[in-house]
Amino acid sequence: MKTFLILFSIFYCQNAALGQYSFVLNKKNVNIKNSDFEVISIKNDTKNNSKYFGELYINDKQKQKIGFEQSIEKSIENYYKLYNSGSKKVKVLVIIKHFAITETFINSNQISGNIKYDIEAYFVDNKDTTKFCNSRNSAKYNRTIQTSMLPNVEKQIIETLDNGLKYIIGYIKNSKGNLEAFATDSRVIIKPFYVKPAIDTVYYQQRKVNWADFNGPIRGGNQYGAAIFTSFGFDSKLSVENNIITAEITPKVYTDKNMSWAKSEVKTPYALAHEQLHFDICYLNTLRYLQKIKTLKENSRDDLISRIQYEYLEFYKTTHTMQAQYDDETNHSLVKHKQREWEEKIKSEIREIDLQKIFN
Repeated sequence: MKTFLILFSIFYCQNAALGQYSFVLNKKNVNIKNSDFEVISIKNDTKNNSKYFGELYINDKQKQKIGFEQSIEKSIENYYKLYNSGSKKVKVLVIIKHFAITETFINSNQISGNIKYDIEAYFVDNKDTTKFCNSRNSAKYNRTIQTSMLPNVEKQIIETLDNGLKYIIGYIKNSKGNLEAFATDSRVIIKPFYVKPAIDTVYYQQRKVNWADFNGPIRGGNQYGAAIFTSFGFDSKLSVENNIITAEITPKVYTDKNMSWAKSEVKTPYALAHEQLHFDICYLNTLRYLQKIKTLKENSRDDLISRIQYEYLEFYKTTHTMQAQYDDETNHSLVKHKQREWEEKIKSEIREIDLQKIFN
């Protein structure tokens, strides 16, 4: 790895009695600029809980430990925090998966060294921690055995740490518009209703139901002549683009043929119209649900989809209540003037909904 001019230094001192070198990170590289985030913490996940991260060859081919004055994570945390400037919304946790230096002899006076690091970066908020990038690299160097060459090793350690931080900075700058942590708005886009021909399903947008759609087994002992199974659901796709969290919702309103049933003696146009209105009620409440979620605003993808799912359950319950009220007031179609009132009511309320506002 190419070594460049470092405008700060790691001070190192030798503890002769213990044969150890300790380094102190105390100044930042002024060439590294960070204005997007702050490093709030470093976690050590290397299984190395000491402050030492390798050994260096000294005279007479003896190795001595090399490390920081403090623990690995504390030293790197203090160093990376030097690049925090002011209060920022976006907070980053760095996890050290690997950080070590190894040296081997090439010949009697030449040493080959290798510094390896592997770090992961996570966005941190009040609810969650989300991994967004990983930086893994190694820095190789050659030196002579003289201790006077140790400052070159020092530069390689600095450069390795700098490269890890620069990778995080670069990743964020290049991906900022697609990173949830930097999102400034959210929106819900309603896609056209899902309609796909299926043997056992009738989608509302396809057509009205007919008696051939009631294929389920008749429930024994049921006093009523027919029952239609209607439901609504949605598929979702979440993304972040141009700093906007987007939920794309594809709704569907359908009836299941194998769960809908009818006795042969009730298969009249009038009775079928009663069952069709159950389908219409399901469609009406789906439109109201879509109106509701269209206006949702949240700060994260998880919060946005949670609200969408919550509203779904609320409207599902509302739909069930309305279906029951419809059957109670019409006595399952037997009260004809109530049946007409419900038909006019549901058709009118469907017409009043502005579909362009939902699907634009």
